[in-house]
Amino acid sequence: MTTLSCGERDRLNTALHEIAAAAGIDPTGARLLRYTMNAVFYVPAADVVLRIAPADHVGEVRQTAAVASRFAELNLPTVRLAPGLREPIETSAWMATAWTYLPQPAAYRHALVDLASPLLSIHSIHHLGLAIPEWDVIDRCENRVRKVTDATGEAKDYLHTWAKRELNLSILQVAERLLQRCTELRSAIAAAQWALPVSVIHGDAHAGNLLSTALRVVLIDLDSVRFGPPEWDLVPAAHGVQRFADSYREYEGFASSYGFDLFSSPNWPVLRDVRDLQLVTSVIARLLGRPDVAEELGHRLRSYFAKDDAIWHRFK
Repeated sequence: MTTLSCGERDRLNTALHEIAAAAGIDPTGARLLRYTMNAVFYVPAADVVLRIAPADHVGEVRQTAAVASRFAELNLPTVRLAPGLREPIETSAWMATAWTYLPQPAAYRHALVDLASPLLSIHSIHHLGLAIPEWDVIDRCENRVRKVTDATGEAKDYLHTWAKRELNLSILQVAERLLQRCTELRSAIAAAQWALPVSVIHGDAHAGNLLSTALRVVLIDLDSVRFGPPEWDLVPAAHGVQRFADSYREYEGFASSYGFDLFSSPNWPVLRDVRDLQLVTSVIARLLGRPDVAEELGHRLRSYFAKDDAIWHRFK
């Protein structure tokens, strides 16, 4: 788990208790499982997992709950909402969804090849029967960067100090460069010719988003489900080889099992660039109180702006 400041831990603890009170569950003994975009807590008293986001994510959270319910109706290999808590939990400051807890072996991570079958199941759906957005990862990147330019108070001061220390730039210069890259990549994506038919896609498909049930492997984190090119769901596996020094042999097994090698696609260079952009904007507006994340993001952005092939490190 990444290091958090005392202030950030207190903020998340407040969120946990407010959400638990709204849901009518006991937060005693809850532990933070992960915190990148959402704060994810396991609450043993209720045996559920809570995924908590700020209240301004209300539309995304409600959509995630609707998608999860529809996927359950279709018996797709995805995690299920917790019985009795299938509607989003809302407070004035926070939004959350509650999920069935799936205990896993300690320190176990699924093999990349395990991702192929769940993705093929999702990609077979071309008419979901539910209104979901079309894939537009550039729009999400732009929105996150604009939150940086809109930052105020302590967050604004922190971002200015961080950008100067890590990049020798002002935070507004950082934002300007990233927004320019968004514009360039939007045009490149618009010109792409996809090899696979547009379908439902997971949107954030990587082995870290897999869990096991008694019967099968399932995908979690349904916030990014969209209609779009299935190639996007193959990007994290290929990108992991080049940016995170993941095993190429494991990638080969995944590509063979799925039936498509993204490295052979003419779209790979632009998709790699889009994934880079996504990973340098995903948490940029939420660095305060997260020193490990801030340090790694500085490394990623130096590499990104230099257009080099430096190895990046995953947030914990």
